Amino acid sequence: MGLLGNIFGSKKDTLQSNAQGQGPLYSWLGTDMHNHVLPGIDDGSQDVETSLEFLRRYHRLGFRQVIASPHIRYPQFENNREKIKAAFEALENAPGRKEIPVKLVYSAEYYLDEHFLELLNNDQLLPFGDNYLLTELSLGHRSFLDMDQLINKFFEKGLRPILAHPERYLYWNKMPDMFEKLKSRGWLLQVNLMSLLGYYGKPEQKMANHLLDEDLVDFIGTDAHKLKHFDIIAGIDDKLLQKLKSKYLVNNLITV
Repeated sequence: MGLLGNIFGSKKDTLQSNAQGQGPLYSWLGTDMHNHVLPGIDDGSQDVETSLEFLRRYHRLGFRQVIASPHIRYPQFENNREKIKAAFEALENAPGRKEIPVKLVYSAEYYLDEHFLELLNNDQLLPFGDNYLLTELSLGHRSFLDMDQLINKFFEKGLRPILAHPERYLYWNKMPDMFEKLKSRGWLLQVNLMSLLGYYGKPEQKMANHLLDEDLVDFIGTDAHKLKHFDIIAGIDDKLLQKLKSKYLVNNLITV
């Protein structure tokens, strides 16, 4: 604990407790299912030591389970099941890992493109929990894929697709019924915690709150890429914290 105290410094109390002093901030949530904790395979943690620090901070915030979701987005991040497994094992076998009481499992965040369709058709995916699969779209332009046809392919494979950070697809801002349509087709929605905290910008924050207020959010994810993101997540105010607690979220129901 002395080492942890030195690492976190004056933020120790913030990381441990919510505004009412009722224990770790996110113990009620339990699981983070969107993050980039695995070392050296995408734009998240670049080495094992940083990944271990990720896990320490998750523990201090109250998370008991972390589902790693590195990008699979060709050609930028040419990850596959073997590379992800290797990064996972390097972290799990690292000195000091057993001292961090956070369960770690791995999946991926899949960019929806032609390469993904090949993986889907050839059963080369890494779902987690109850056959959930985290997916993402381009932040800058609409996908050429038909979301209705795609959901049918998911269902044929017995998969339950989650669309990551829908609030960040600003090209949908002028289509207020888009998210209701996605939900009605069977898509699950995962909002980034840092969007709610204003990290990406006001439009993203506004949309994230709209989705939450309309009860369209199924999962909350940190989408942590850097250590500084944990300081942002720890800075949540009690009003937002209580709002999140009042919503039905699937995170704490995930079993792996």
